[in-house]
Amino acid sequence: MKISDSKLRIIIWGITILIPVVVTLLAYLPPLDLAPETAAKLYVLPKINAFINGTAFLVLIAAWLAIRSKKVALHKALTSTAVGLSVLFLLSYITFHFTTASTHFCGEESMKMIYFVILITHILLSAAIVPLVLFTYARGFAMEVEKHKKLAHYTWPLWLYVTASGVIVYLMISPCYPA
Repeated sequence: MKISDSKLRIIIWGITILIPVVVTLLAYLPPLDLAPETAAKLYVLPKINAFINGTAFLVLIAAWLAIRSKKVALHKALTSTAVGLSVLFLLSYITFHFTTASTHFCGEESMKMIYFVILITHILLSAAIVPLVLFTYARGFAMEVEKHKKLAHYTWPLWLYVTASGVIVYLMISPCYPA
């Protein structure tokens, strides 16, 4: 079953708007009142998120190598895996931020500006990448190769940056999590 372009646009733009709205709301909602033992266990989620992001980064590199080698089926499988990892990351991220209080940077003052530059670019590009990934993926899945390649030219490096910077942000903020 093929979805019309107009329906596809509505779905993608709906998802694109919904994700930042939900993530922004999480910043203003108080965390759930959980038992301390439960709350402490949830601090494994950022580590899992970093692992997911790092894995997505490697999968995206492999997808690029696959398409360069004209292995279209492998490229599709790897790209589908990267999309799946991104969805898994988003669900875990929302779970963590819905259940725990925000963590503030506690590192050296000299690193604070670097952290915030990486964090802000990561946040902005992670919102911008959603429609790019979805449109690029949809075009590739539909075998609209020229449209897919044109979008992928921008999507792939930005997606790589978002996955890599997610790992870097985790490494920089993780010492600040409660013990």
